[in-house]
Amino acid sequence: MAFLDSLVVLDRSLLTRGSPALRRRCTASQWGRNVDLGRRGWVSGVAVASLQVTLESHGDATTLRWEWDGSREEASHGFRVRYSPVEMAAAGIWSWRTVSQPMVRLAGMRPAVSYTAGIQPLFGSAANEWRTTQFRTHAISGGEIDAVGQDPVGVPAGEGGVDSGNDAPVTEFSRLEIRVGRILECEKHPDADTLYVEKVDVGEPETRTIVSGLVKYVPLDEMIGRTVVVLCNLKPRAMRGVTSFGMLLCASNEDHTEVDPLTAPEDTPIGTLITAPGHRSAPVEAGNRASKAFDRVAAQFRTDGDGIAYVEDAAFSTPNGPCYSPRKLQGSVS
Repeated sequence: MAFLDSLVVLDRSLLTRGSPALRRRCTASQWGRNVDLGRRGWVSGVAVASLQVTLESHGDATTLRWEWDGSREEASHGFRVRYSPVEMAAAGIWSWRTVSQPMVRLAGMRPAVSYTAGIQPLFGSAANEWRTTQFRTHAISGGEIDAVGQDPVGVPAGEGGVDSGNDAPVTEFSRLEIRVGRILECEKHPDADTLYVEKVDVGEPETRTIVSGLVKYVPLDEMIGRTVVVLCNLKPRAMRGVTSFGMLLCASNEDHTEVDPLTAPEDTPIGTLITAPGHRSAPVEAGNRASKAFDRVAAQFRTDGDGIAYVEDAAFSTPNGPCYSPRKLQGSVS
């Protein structure tokens, strides 16, 4: 019996900036060694399932959709997705998403680059198995972007702020996935007077539920619609019966009597990955490793007299400028 170990899908659509949405269905072939089916992958040498992938291009963002061939129970609990340029994936460097539906939005995909994406359910018998797909974006003929080579390490080009460069070290900050978000809904926690429960858009298909202890510091009407800075890959944590899938990073003054959620410069796209000069971007999967990285580096987070957020002496950076405290609080960030 031949074991089929990798699903390969080549997308031949063009990814353009500002172009009409392009859509093409890519179906896993049954050639040779082309389908990763894990423990359920073969019966008498014949593949019994395949992963169908749809790629949709909207400007410089790509939505990846799939038809899960496992159990309905597996699909109902959501999926973990990892993706990276092929060269970076071979080095074990990935960006990560956790989604509740069989789809994920990937911002900043670059033309003429091959990407690897892996998908696995969060629960069920296949929770430790990756279904792997590769796709290649094509160069734009006569367009405004030429074909390019290798992307910055650990994150597809166009997502991050300052290019920290391939020579920058991988630090504890590198392991964190910090993104620009917007609070779409906010209400007081039903069982905790000091907590808000927010629905936050961080550029994923579904909003994230995040619980924050900001009731004493920020009025409810100032929370809704606010642009925030979200630490996305902490291990999910139950807070008085509500699970929080991230944390709003906030500045506070020296005596912690004032707290102000960090924000990003105006017109920074929601979902933008925040980087820092001198730190290679290499976010890890949401969970204990990311939580430990935050614990080790959090003491280095601070704001200066202008409210600019730093990790040591490197600013929290986006393509539009550094992140900051709107009230220019000087002190720690947590």
